[in-house]
Amino acid sequence: MKRIASAFAPLFALAAGLMLAGASPAADPGAAFRAGLAEAPLAPGVKPKAYDVTIVLYFDYQCAYCKKQHLALMDLLQRDPKVRVVYRDWPIFGAMSQRAARLAIASQFQGRHAAFHDALMRAKGKLDENALKAAARAAKVDWERLEADLAANGAKIDALMRQSRSQAAQIGLEGTPGMVVGSYIVPGAMNITGLMDVVKRVRTGA
Repeated sequence: MKRIASAFAPLFALAAGLMLAGASPAADPGAAFRAGLAEAPLAPGVKPKAYDVTIVLYFDYQCAYCKKQHLALMDLLQRDPKVRVVYRDWPIFGAMSQRAARLAIASQFQGRHAAFHDALMRAKGKLDENALKAAARAAKVDWERLEADLAANGAKIDALMRQSRSQAAQIGLEGTPGMVVGSYIVPGAMNITGLMDVVKRVRTGA
């Protein structure tokens, strides 16, 4: 996606066909739908013990704006220890994006997702097999075990990515990156100032 998000919109309960406009906070029909965006056994993420705001990020490892978004999110997590991030791999730039996403999700079985995700996001240029292996080395990921974990869990990983793709369509995202922050959709990359603003809005119920 070649744009920077300058605004965000309320997230409506699209899955249930319900618009939240006019609904009372005590009877929010979109709460279950929003929770479902973040809850998946294999979806990687950063989960502090006492988080109060969740960011669900839809991204592609070959998306230049996703790489910028990654740096802003890392900045946010350093500043705000009560933000949770859930990574929803949505590879839209071809086979190598698919390959990177599947390997990244599989790296969780070694407990190395955070490091591998960061290395992939910082990789320069288009990804190829050599770049993937270089990122794995930088993240101290055992490549042979990674391939074995991917083979053993490939069906579950593919199901997760299909779910993420379906979610992106349901909430109306047209490209990467895209985020759901609390009850707001952010279509595009957002800098640290924007991220802090939308997190504040979620906390205050603005």
